[in-house]
Amino acid sequence: MTEKPVIFISHASTDKPVAHLIKQEIDAVFGDDVEVFVSSLPGNIDPGSDWLQIIQKKLEGATVVIVLITPISIHRPWIWFEVGAAWLKMAEQKRKIYPICAPEIELGTLPEPLSRIHASSLGKTDDIKQLFRSISEVFGFGDLKNLKPARIKSNLPKSWSQLKVDEKDLDAGTIYTGPYRGYSDEELKEIIDQELFLPQVENEQQFPTLYRNNTILHGELIHFKKTDTKLRLPPGTTKKFIIDVAARYGLSPSKEWENTIIFG
Repeated sequence: MTEKPVIFISHASTDKPVAHLIKQEIDAVFGDDVEVFVSSLPGNIDPGSDWLQIIQKKLEGATVVIVLITPISIHRPWIWFEVGAAWLKMAEQKRKIYPICAPEIELGTLPEPLSRIHASSLGKTDDIKQLFRSISEVFGFGDLKNLKPARIKSNLPKSWSQLKVDEKDLDAGTIYTGPYRGYSDEELKEIIDQELFLPQVENEQQFPTLYRNNTILHGELIHFKKTDTKLRLPPGTTKKFIIDVAARYGLSPSKEWENTIIFG
């Protein structure tokens, strides 16, 4: 029995409702003649199984890889891992990669290597039609009369900025593009010192009557992620180094949680 061709939909966890919309249209056009792998779809990865091994196996066997690019996924490292794995097979002409973008993504701004491939927009009916037409040509079958682009477009988020980011995407981190890429640990500590602690020290020296008994950041709730963003640091920098930097000033944590800290 001939194995079904596999369509792999690469997406961020936050974008799973949109990935499911695309799968529904694939089901409508290709029916049971193809296997569609969407990692967030119940049943595709069994509880307790090695999810990374399963994803790698499906990528290895996929004929078509659809990469869902949104304001969330474009900064998600796993998307680029999946793209990289698929790219090698595409270079061997054994796989097709189709970037499909959220309406607010400018197609001409996609980073390498996706900028080398013609991308489509979920906000354009003709683009959706062309995507499915191309996949149909790859497989040599498919009933395009069953395709309804409006079912996708009408159910897209009004704005990705209003979506609550899935914890899995937060835990995965982001691809850092800020000014301190490649800096050593010691350099990053100095930046935290210069930008966060030193201004407090200077205020204490300038206004000694207001800053008594070493009140640098005393009792202030410090948010790790918020501080990373404010100082434009690589994700996780503040959490990793702030205790070491605070120790320079004789400070130690009075309370510490997963995402915040208070110095006593």
